[in-house]
Amino acid sequence: MPVALTLRLRPSRPWRPDTKQVHGLASALFLKGSADHDAQEKRFAIWPVAADPDDPYVGLVLRCAWLRDALPPSDIERTGRLRLGSVPCDLVSVDRQTASYAELAAGRPQDQATLTFWSPTYFSRNGGDVVLPDPRLIVGSHRRRWNHAQDPGSVLLIDDDLWQRLHRALRLSAFDLKTMEMDSGRGHPQTGFVGTVTLRVEPGTPTDVRVTFRTLVRFASYAGTGAQTTHGFGATTSDLDGAGRG
Repeated sequence: MPVALTLRLRPSRPWRPDTKQVHGLASALFLKGSADHDAQEKRFAIWPVAADPDDPYVGLVLRCAWLRDALPPSDIERTGRLRLGSVPCDLVSVDRQTASYAELAAGRPQDQATLTFWSPTYFSRNGGDVVLPDPRLIVGSHRRRWNHAQDPGSVLLIDDDLWQRLHRALRLSAFDLKTMEMDSGRGHPQTGFVGTVTLRVEPGTPTDVRVTFRTLVRFASYAGTGAQTTHGFGATTSDLDGAGRG
């Protein structure tokens, strides 16, 4: 089941790790002994590391999510000490929020939802970067990660017919966005958008499509949005689900 984790860390000295170092820590936690290590679609997502409001001079907070329908490969609460780059960090506490995929898929239909993007969000398409709040790219990234997390033949898979019907019904209702750069972890900055987007579906959209819309928007709080979600890009929350909030 998806698990949103908030890790409070205390480095051995004041430290602000870069994107590559944070990604390395997350990979050590979530890909230990896993066949997913070389997979193109990793089954975790992270936020950029932030200062701990309870210990702002030294402490750090790392928000991340595990997306497989099984427990993470590492017993994170028992880890005790982690490493960010070359700096050892005490694990002060771990907060967990969980929801099964069946729970995320259950519930009433939804016609509208607001997503908040907390870190730069962009999409990789046809070899290029897209920095536009296209509702089909936004929700399409959630559908791709949702299906990747399901077992073959699962009743929770969102098939092409259902996706095409949702794809045609999606509309951008409102947005309040700005562009922002962040270290890509690849030796150069990457631009994306941050802020809020309100999405809706067309009036008269069938119930099953509206339920799927709600499911994917709720899942966004775990999966993130767009490209490089395993490097802190596309950190997302929605007004339908609070997973990942600090």
